Amino acid sequence: MSKQRTTGSAKSRTASKSEANKNEVDKNEVTANESESAVAVGDQAAQPTVTIDGKEYTLESLGQQGREQLQNLRVTDQELQRLQDQLAITQTARNTYARILAEVTKTVTPVK
Repeated sequence: MSKQRTTGSAKSRTASKSEANKNEVDKNEVTANESESAVAVGDQAAQPTVTIDGKEYTLESLGQQGREQLQNLRVTDQELQRLQDQLAITQTARNTYARILAEVTKTVTPVK
């Protein structure tokens, strides 16, 4: 069983059937579940569900527009995560440049 989750501002990961997808979307909480388990004869197959603001819905019940918006949230959260990762890389580079510059200035006489 895989759980896909969307909650609040900036976490995102690509969802697969074997990993959790944690995303942030304002103050709303969205969680999607998919079942991979075998179903006994006569049992109804479990449908993927999504939890929005504490209420559980089947993905099918959201209709095309609801599923599209859920996908939009996932894509947006993935982009936010990518940008946060890029920001962390850039900040690390900046800190390194500043540290190296500070080392260089130790051997240079200031004009004032």
